Amino acid sequence: MKAFISRSLLVAALAAASSCMKHPAGLPEPEGYDGFITLGWQAVRQGRHAEALDWFQQAIALDVGRADGYLGAGVSCLFIEDCWSIADGYFQSAVQQDMGSSAVVRHLDQSLIQDTLWTVFQCVDPNLPQDSLDSWLALTADSGSIWVGQTIRDYLVDGGFDTSLDFRFSPGTEDLVTCLELYNVQSGGFYSADSISSGYVHFTVPMKVTSQGMGSAYYTWIMADQGVRFDYAVFRESGNIGQITLDALAAWAMLQEVRYPDGDLLLGVACSQGLLRYAPDYLFGRGDPTREGVFDTEIVEVVASAASQCFLAGNHGYSWHICKEAGYGLDLDPLSPTFLLELLELISLMQGRQ
Repeated sequence: MKAFISRSLLVAALAAASSCMKHPAGLPEPEGYDGFITLGWQAVRQGRHAEALDWFQQAIALDVGRADGYLGAGVSCLFIEDCWSIADGYFQSAVQQDMGSSAVVRHLDQSLIQDTLWTVFQCVDPNLPQDSLDSWLALTADSGSIWVGQTIRDYLVDGGFDTSLDFRFSPGTEDLVTCLELYNVQSGGFYSADSISSGYVHFTVPMKVTSQGMGSAYYTWIMADQGVRFDYAVFRESGNIGQITLDALAAWAMLQEVRYPDGDLLLGVACSQGLLRYAPDYLFGRGDPTREGVFDTEIVEVVASAASQCFLAGNHGYSWHICKEAGYGLDLDPLSPTFLLELLELISLMQGRQ
């Protein structure tokens, strides 16, 4: 099959899963850890996922320090809805045992405060000349911050430009891989990330208008002293990353899709983007005879899984960004009235559903 699982196949997969945990009749008894692993992947190939989970759990019980038992148990859980809640732990353990550390690390509930000169959250909008913006902002330390919003708004409106502005910021780490949403504590504004590039998160901020009474208004974006909160994830590349880690990342990403809307979106997208960054030619089980060919899942399907999750969450810009990172959808026009339909068709094509 083209991917680990889809909602349309879930019911059939569950029906095919055997509830029998006994050793198959007519086969020799498994010999130690490797025997349990071999029988586990044989059961996965034949659609007996509950039985496969039991074999992998028996392998883990024999040696808790080896990674492949955790990988097999996690993959088996993908097909057993009642086991989705424990699959995260299996995939985490597989990665930890394989590479000696976590590949994806999430940093939750982070915050930064905008400074007077907008160097924390930098305005990089092509319609707003940087030298003009710098000169306006330089005066706000002595003249107050209210008037600068009016100045920026007047420039944009008089020039016929969109009043939304493009911003970027860096959480201060070179291994940044995913950031999906930001929240302005003072204005109450939510901003969806558009892309990640060279350690920066790029996003668009709409102009907010606040009445000041007597017919006046206060125009803001991310102004001085405003705090912005966000979650982000990093991907730790290591020379110790093996095929088990790669397979765990792929399956972990798809686990979040089958759990939608209860999956961990940040984790799923980070696993996908990290896998794409490290192994752009990824194929499940490559080089391991026990699981090579169990699934013919390639990197494009893992990427499509993450893009699909972002699309369903309403983050269409980041969904498109993920596709473009994999070399798809480069010719789409976000200003086209059919952009969303074309993006959805692209994701379906990448998933092999067209």
